[in-house]
Amino acid sequence: MGSNSVKLLIADVVDGVVTPLVHKGEQTRLGRGVFETGQLAPEAIAATARVVVAFAAKANEAGAASVRVLATSAAREAANGDELVAAISAGGLELEIIDGQTEAELVLRGVRSLPDLAEGPLAIIDVGGGSTELLVADDTALRLQHSFALGTVRWLESFPVSDPPTAAERAKLAQALDDFLDEQVTPKLGGLPLPGTLIGAGGTPVFLARIFFGRDDLAADEVESLRLSLPEVQSLCDRLWKMSMAQRRALPGLPANRADVILFGAAIYEAVMMRCGFGELRPTLRGVRYGALLD
Repeated sequence: MGSNSVKLLIADVVDGVVTPLVHKGEQTRLGRGVFETGQLAPEAIAATARVVVAFAAKANEAGAASVRVLATSAAREAANGDELVAAISAGGLELEIIDGQTEAELVLRGVRSLPDLAEGPLAIIDVGGGSTELLVADDTALRLQHSFALGTVRWLESFPVSDPPTAAERAKLAQALDDFLDEQVTPKLGGLPLPGTLIGAGGTPVFLARIFFGRDDLAADEVESLRLSLPEVQSLCDRLWKMSMAQRRALPGLPANRADVILFGAAIYEAVMMRCGFGELRPTLRGVRYGALLD
């Protein structure tokens, strides 16, 4: 349960290998307003609880041996997170609200479940609605893991845009991202060596790949075999920021209800790649959910 959407993964797990059977997501915007008010809205709690109960029922119908329900930044930052816990409990489920460090660890474990990423140096970011998890690992150890207050819903509320967005609005966001990276991310990285490829977990890189190819039907293995170069990511970002909301909603590969937050997801990935020297972005569906199944 993220700040933007609830995601379901039903999978077989055998000897540390996760074989996905069902991927599904539904937007409930649990984090709407919470980063300003500190409170989860009652309607967002109710909508999220309904989706979670329906997803759990789907998992049980599929014969799931166990069901885990996890929530991330919106739930952990809200002063009334107990109301969400109670709403989920009323549906017969136990909610785990995980901290940023645990979220980052699950992302790493999930990404490492992809056979060709099981070993070797990795740089991963998972941009969610409320937070971004950054991880850097080499052949022997995890060198950095940190959760930053950088998310698509959070920044959408802080930097509202016109329809279509203006060049000045984009420039203002780009400057804010540069400042954020300077003040919070670069000092964490220090002199850590980074690979040339950035692994992008979460929805944004997958949607960027689908938009790039103009396809709604990219399978998981196709998505995870793709590479988007920095110029391609920059071109996608430019294209999206010149479109109206209606044009973005009509794009093949992008769910209509993601047409607002995709601007911020694309801008964050572009800024990180430029600042850290990543030449390409590799999308993956493997993140928190995969890690949770292996935990």
